[in-house]
Amino acid sequence: MALITYKYSATDQTGQQVSGSYKAETRDQVADYLRSRGLFVVSITQDLSSSLKKFSSLQIGGISLKDRMILIKQLAMMLRSGLPILQSIEILGKQQDNPNLRDQIVLVQGEIEGGATLSTGFQKHTKIFNDVQVNLLLAGEKSGNMVEVINKIAEDMEKSHALRSKIRGAMIYPAVVFVAIFVVLIVLVVFMVPTVQALYEDFNATDQIPGITQFLISLSNLFTNPIGLVTIIIVSLVSYFSFRSFSSTPEGKMAIAKLTLRIPVFGNLIKKMQLAQFGRILSMLLVSGVSIIDALKIVSMSLGNPVFSKAISSSIDQVAKGVPIAVPLAATGVFPLLYIRMISTGEQTGNLDKVLADMGRFYEEEVNEITGNLTKLMEPLILLIVGGLVMFLAIAVYLPIYNIGNVIT
Repeated sequence: MALITYKYSATDQTGQQVSGSYKAETRDQVADYLRSRGLFVVSITQDLSSSLKKFSSLQIGGISLKDRMILIKQLAMMLRSGLPILQSIEILGKQQDNPNLRDQIVLVQGEIEGGATLSTGFQKHTKIFNDVQVNLLLAGEKSGNMVEVINKIAEDMEKSHALRSKIRGAMIYPAVVFVAIFVVLIVLVVFMVPTVQALYEDFNATDQIPGITQFLISLSNLFTNPIGLVTIIIVSLVSYFSFRSFSSTPEGKMAIAKLTLRIPVFGNLIKKMQLAQFGRILSMLLVSGVSIIDALKIVSMSLGNPVFSKAISSSIDQVAKGVPIAVPLAATGVFPLLYIRMISTGEQTGNLDKVLADMGRFYEEEVNEITGNLTKLMEPLILLIVGGLVMFLAIAVYLPIYNIGNVIT
């Protein structure tokens, strides 16, 4: 929820009037802020002029992973240098260029000024940190290792940002290729194919147009006809919203997740990413002092693929009964045998957190290797698709031109 500037009027314990402005999400938050300062509320009104200025400078978009990564690095540096938490948060809020991030920091600052801890402040305003990071902060506060925990969060964010950048970079090449193919296809269908049709019509030989070319002509007529174009738009919109509706249901999310794991190259990449994330996050939580049950609950909510989330959440009840983690995880069939055996070894030796960290690093290296060669891995598929389309278009366009001689004779 966006911050709104409110003007307030209040009185202190001596009866002296105090007025000013305060940014908050609701009037109740302003009232709580004034009461925390020992003031008695007289009136609270929204500052419309400030709201208009904010609307004119509205920034579309939320808080990027890069912005959050930089924020947590700066916070770690300030705390390491000995600055108090409240002062560090106040400085970070003032120097932010992103208004969305700045508003969230101001809210967290207000929570801390009201007596809340850093983890509680971020827990109430979740646009900066997720559940895993908030629980790590809480564990750091309890153990007194706040700076160390924040450094771990910063490292985790940095790895996630680097991975996203690699995948985004690898997707540029295939995206450009397929956009170029789409443009060429549109040009052929809209401009060149009608010319071939007109040529055959001049010779009254439309019945001799090859079937593959006739398909393109029908497609061209559909795109150039207003009724056909409207039909395409309506069907596309209905399909889009139907897919969105289906993908928002638990069954739809699970079906799509299972499908993505079967996609060549990307399915293997997604699986290794989930395995790396599972080991890395669970290890961090256990080292920070979070109980195994709570840690598994947090990890199950943080993983992006519902197949892995369900596998972990379905194992929690058995772990709570004293069953070793490796047993229910093995029964899900989602985790590789090597992973299960390593977890079992870690439980037997009492080094589960270290084993999980090692497995996380192992699969991170696998992910880095795949993403580094992602373009090369996709090249055979791209060449196959491009080659097939080129052959189809060449036959559909040039075959009727070669046959025109037979039509004339």
